[in-house]
Amino acid sequence: MDVLEFWDRNGVETLVVDAAKVSTLLPFVNPEIPWVWIFGHGPSQVWDWWESSLPVKKCGKSIAAEFRRVRYDMQLPTQRFLEVAAEFEELGLDLVQSSKKMPNSLDLSRIPQEQQSKVLRSNGAFLRIYLPHAVETAHVQCYEKGYLSRVLAPNKSAQNGRPTASAGLNR
Repeated sequence: MDVLEFWDRNGVETLVVDAAKVSTLLPFVNPEIPWVWIFGHGPSQVWDWWESSLPVKKCGKSIAAEFRRVRYDMQLPTQRFLEVAAEFEELGLDLVQSSKKMPNSLDLSRIPQEQQSKVLRSNGAFLRIYLPHAVETAHVQCYEKGYLSRVLAPNKSAQNGRPTASAGLNR
């Protein structure tokens, strides 16, 4: 993993990681923080039709059909996310890790970008990972000062003045 940039602004540490996949970002997920919220997840990266079974309504019976452009948020315990993380390897990921479940009413798409960190912090957010798609530049933000530095510290090397973490960071 090649860390392109690292900065701390207003107590929020941010990393920019080049050519990332979910597996290269997993070392930043803290197993002690109980919840992971993945939002806007799309199980298919292209707008093609694929067969599956989904309910038409929350308490409805699943029906087999062809679907496309399916998008949803999911919330699960961190340990469960770590168990299934390999399923996300070839996809993108927009993840928030938090000390408590996110409220039903919180919809980040309705919050201006410049206010999202404040809203997430007020709801117990610890970490945010944004990876548009596999092998892309990722942003990792942590709301606990020093955490990202501690994760990187054992793997830093002085390469062109930038901290670089090896792919061996995976837990």
